[in-house]
Amino acid sequence: MWARTTRHTPRSASADPPLIQHPNARSMRAFFMPIPVYRFLSIRGAPGRYITRTPRIDRDPCADDHPMSKVRLYIPSMFHRRLLLLGILCVLALLLLSSRLGYMTIVDGAEARIEAERRLVTETWLPTTRGSIYDRKGRVLAGDRASYDIALHYRVLEGKWVYQDGAGRWRWTEMRTYAARLAQRANPDIWDTLPEAEQTGIIDRFEASLRARVQRMERDLIAISGMDPSEYQRRKQAILDRVGAMKREIADRAYQRELAQFERSGRVPSDDDLDRFRRIANQPIAEEETAHTIIPDVPDEMGFAVLRQIARSEPVVTEGVQASVRQALSVPVYPGLSVIDATARLTPYDAMPISIDRRSFPPPLQSPNPVTINTRGVARILLGRVDDGLFAEDVQRRKDALLYDDQMRERSLTESGRDRGRYLPGDRVGRTGIEYAFEHNLRGLRGVRTENMQTGEVQEVPPEPGSDVHLSIDIMLQARIRALLDPSMGLARVQPWHNNEQPLYTPTGTDLDAGVIVLEVATGEILAMVSTPLPPDEADWASLGVTNDMEQRLYNLIHAPWVNKAIAKPYPPGSVAKAFILTEAAKRGVYKPGERIEATGHLLPNQPDKFRSWIFKQNPGVTHFMQLGRHPDGVDALMVSSNVFFFTLGRRLGPERIAQAYRDFHVAAPYNLGVGSEWPGSIGPFGGPNDGSDINLDEATLMGIGQGPITWTPLHAADAMATLARAGIAISPTIVRDGRAPEVRDIAIPSWVVNESLEGLHQVVSNVQFGTGRAIRYESMGTEAVPIFNAPGIRVWGKTGTATAPALVFDPDETEEENGPAEPRVVRMGDHSWYVTLVAPEGESPKYAIAVIVEYAGSGGRVSGPINNQIIHALIDEGYLPNHEPQGSMEPDA
Repeated sequence: MWARTTRHTPRSASADPPLIQHPNARSMRAFFMPIPVYRFLSIRGAPGRYITRTPRIDRDPCADDHPMSKVRLYIPSMFHRRLLLLGILCVLALLLLSSRLGYMTIVDGAEARIEAERRLVTETWLPTTRGSIYDRKGRVLAGDRASYDIALHYRVLEGKWVYQDGAGRWRWTEMRTYAARLAQRANPDIWDTLPEAEQTGIIDRFEASLRARVQRMERDLIAISGMDPSEYQRRKQAILDRVGAMKREIADRAYQRELAQFERSGRVPSDDDLDRFRRIANQPIAEEETAHTIIPDVPDEMGFAVLRQIARSEPVVTEGVQASVRQALSVPVYPGLSVIDATARLTPYDAMPISIDRRSFPPPLQSPNPVTINTRGVARILLGRVDDGLFAEDVQRRKDALLYDDQMRERSLTESGRDRGRYLPGDRVGRTGIEYAFEHNLRGLRGVRTENMQTGEVQEVPPEPGSDVHLSIDIMLQARIRALLDPSMGLARVQPWHNNEQPLYTPTGTDLDAGVIVLEVATGEILAMVSTPLPPDEADWASLGVTNDMEQRLYNLIHAPWVNKAIAKPYPPGSVAKAFILTEAAKRGVYKPGERIEATGHLLPNQPDKFRSWIFKQNPGVTHFMQLGRHPDGVDALMVSSNVFFFTLGRRLGPERIAQAYRDFHVAAPYNLGVGSEWPGSIGPFGGPNDGSDINLDEATLMGIGQGPITWTPLHAADAMATLARAGIAISPTIVRDGRAPEVRDIAIPSWVVNESLEGLHQVVSNVQFGTGRAIRYESMGTEAVPIFNAPGIRVWGKTGTATAPALVFDPDETEEENGPAEPRVVRMGDHSWYVTLVAPEGESPKYAIAVIVEYAGSGGRVSGPINNQIIHALIDEGYLPNHEPQGSMEPDA
């Protein structure tokens, strides 16, 4: 190992001049190098050797031209120089503090003053109510029942003192502990000098005042509620007993859990361990840290009165207390009390009994006795729902609305810029339907009570209830239609006379799903919008016979209960579209007045299995020419529903013009009703541009009969029928009556073809020999046919439709995560059933349009026809159509 040595290199006179001695040299060295120089100037030489060199000073600090010499000239004493240095540092520190103080005073002063003033001002937000939703006759469909619960914090019931910290969170402590805190505040300068006995006396005085404050609050609550004092005490004790029992049960389980976990480790717990388990188990439970309702369901006037008292604070003791500290002794007038908004959203027409007269039903279902159906969810899908779950999206949606709506912003913001309608925890928010679409209209604005703690000045802005929404719906008509669609009535259930072509998938007795629209022709207002079935109440799938996840997936696939089938599900128009294709063909010059089109059984001469008429398909070799004895014109073609006639018109129009024909009747454009999801309709294959630019001639040919790449909804069908009734004046359907005029368009249909179309539609339901939607033959009644429509004095125009529907395929073991070995199977196949009508008193122009679709039901006339007829009777029952003398059960005719 190397031995450490220190080698001193001799000083060279030429290289290192000697230090110049000065009288103050030693002090100078002490001042500048108080630590031995060699500790800093040692450099490492060879391994294990340290070489120390004498510092080289190139310039004499004591020379006359050195800056320090001038300082020494005026301040020769080292002590005074150090004192000067400390003084300079102190001045710099003061300058720094002064600059910061100036910045806070000049730059931040305004904000600081505002913050100080804010702390002297208390704001109490007064609750509001949500706007109501009314039907066309002023019935309340959804409305708030204003109600409030008065609740006391559990710790107050225990005899503790409860207060709120700076963040507004509830805190509690023993009454005497808080009294001692107030006593010290009242005597801040002398408290520590007071004798213990005198301190105890002051604390006793404050504790008595705090207890008196709680007792006064309870007396006030008993007085304003009119409750018997013994009942009040009983309710208090019931809360204490209930929460106490919960606490004991939870604590016992927690103790046993901790003990079991410890013993599983093979150890025996000591007394200290058992004490630790008890401390863990004795943690407060949620029910001990919250308020409990002591007076439920008080009216809003009482709730507001209590809220105003809750916002007040007063010094707990004033006698003998200096005025300067009284504010620090202020405590709430009603400590630990809160008012809970218990307002309920009521839907009085959600469920109601409806009496149905069955004398006009199809003969197998007729009865002289009415039946009562207890309907539920009458307008649930339409109205939507509210809940108290708050999400970031709700807050952002509110902010966006304020940003873009000047009137809403002006009405909602206070002078300080706070939104009176902002969301707070526990607020109810519209989630679906009208409640969601009109959330900002229905949502009310809170009131605010502002009190200046320094001046006592009180300002109050009263709450504003939300705006009401008025709908064009008639809730009683809606309820009647929903009752008619109840499968127990038999109309929406597979019956033997339906001649079901798919008994494997929908055997007799199968419940059928439907969508219905009733539209007023003159205004475009929607009177009824019904979709079946409804989702289960409270997710009670067992009530529907659904017992597991696989069955639930199957039910959702077949029935789609959350989809509003009247406006949100795509369906092929089927033969219902033929009336509108006729008018568009005339408008575009490819169909002339009085023109007849050759009615062969199939469109293409050499292809009898393509583009066929239904009569030719069911009876090979039979054509409409053979049936009518003439080639059909527009009236005949509608009456007998000639496919070849409308294949020809579709082919003449071609892809571009037939796409425009459907667009004229609002297909591929949403109505924006504001009631939830809508299907705008589609022209062309799904996923395409939806403008018809991607369809070919064969597809345009199929679209001539409402098949091929074309879909719409019952609302489109009713709207198209109403547009035809107005001679081509299209009025966009509405469901909200907000005072704004609807969109009106003239699609310029020639009057002669309007008359021809309406006559053809009337022949559909009235021509005894050829009308395809006039009557039904029932096996029990032989060859006699019974008219579908049987309301006396009512004129009907109508069109049936049997639209090819896609098969529904279900894979029983396919989930989002995996797909099992089970093979997919078809669960629904066949045709959708349409019947769309116009109705009016005899001799008048059409008043109402009715569109009915029944999924996978087959024949339009046999299934949807009787439902449409009963809707006409519902319009009579509700006063929309005249009620002529009843004729009893209709007799069959030949």
